[in-house]
Amino acid sequence: MDNFVHSDLHQGNIKVRKSIVQTSEGIYEDKYTIVFLDCGIVTTLNKEDKQNLKDLFKAIITNDGVKAGRLMVERAKYERCSQVKGGIELFSEGVGEIVSEFHDRRKQGLTLGVVRIGTLLSRVLDLCRIHGVEIDPAMSNIVMSTLVLEGLGRCLDPDANLFDIALPFVLGFGRV
Repeated sequence: MDNFVHSDLHQGNIKVRKSIVQTSEGIYEDKYTIVFLDCGIVTTLNKEDKQNLKDLFKAIITNDGVKAGRLMVERAKYERCSQVKGGIELFSEGVGEIVSEFHDRRKQGLTLGVVRIGTLLSRVLDLCRIHGVEIDPAMSNIVMSTLVLEGLGRCLDPDANLFDIALPFVLGFGRV
């Protein structure tokens, strides 16, 4: 991946191009390409931030929410939950519950039509606020971009399976 995150995503900066392609079986299908406009405001992640994000997503994808919570605390530039007895455990268990709920929805199909990433992220951000775990500004841009792209993805293909899409990237095999 090119390590650029568009930091000004809104409906005026995203276009969807539709084309018709012929499959190897001779069937014509619609193909959609997402085009990002006005990329003047971008964020890049340094090597450490990229590894932190990859580790966090890996913990989430493998349904280890408690680990994801601990990683968030350990790698936060500022946090105050370690100053409260049991604070890290409370925060980590809270993240664990959210991640487990996310995975429980896989029974219904882990699709954009079923899962509301924005709601889940909002709950994680509430936990961060309550327990004093600071979100790095670079990561907050990724959160915002994710929310915008979730809505776009739901409009284009509500049956897209998030697990199937994300796993190759988290394991390092994905290509854009």
